[in-house]
Amino acid sequence: MQHILKPKDQVVIFVDFREEPSGIRGIMEELGGNIRKLDLKVGDYICSDRVCVERKTSEDFINSIIDGRIFQQAEELMDNFEKPILIIEGNNFRLGMNENALKAALSSLILNYGISVISTVNELDTAKTIFWLAKKEQEESKRKIAIKGRKKPKDIKKLQEYIISGFPGISTTISKRILKKFRTIKKFSNVTEEELKEIEGIGKVLAKKLKGIMSKKYDD
Repeated sequence: MQHILKPKDQVVIFVDFREEPSGIRGIMEELGGNIRKLDLKVGDYICSDRVCVERKTSEDFINSIIDGRIFQQAEELMDNFEKPILIIEGNNFRLGMNENALKAALSSLILNYGISVISTVNELDTAKTIFWLAKKEQEESKRKIAIKGRKKPKDIKKLQEYIISGFPGISTTISKRILKKFRTIKKFSNVTEEELKEIEGIGKVLAKKLKGIMSKKYDD
């Protein structure tokens, strides 16, 4: 971990260079932030030595649940920062994920990974939120800002098992059986009740419940 000397009376925020197209950096500079563009290994914005923010639009958040990426990122945030934060920007969740699966993922991030989740309306709202997080940390809490972050090797197999086991009534053992039979999460989401009942450990009631969860349209 490398602590950085920051200019007096200035709020310094590290931003990953991949966030540049969003326009958030420019807004934070207008707010008075000293924004430094870097190649961050973990997270999108570093506000202090203990606070790191991962920003996702609502569309990207849904996609990251489907491919398991969000749980890998959550683990990296948890391993590297005392107070990891996820900002979900916007409210466009109409991308083929039902409400129960969405809430299960959010619950897991909060309870299993200790991630604080903040919803914002747009880029302006996101920029103001990140700026004030950094300002409070550096000016009120007198925290230093530091470059740190270590990515873990990706284990897609375990991520797939974790996603499937997030469904009610599905243990890790059953999730392995499901993946062994259907091979992908996408195929699993399209199976029939009869196909589900072929899996050891899934009876008629659970099969109907699972199919209902996967078929229910998300209603905000």
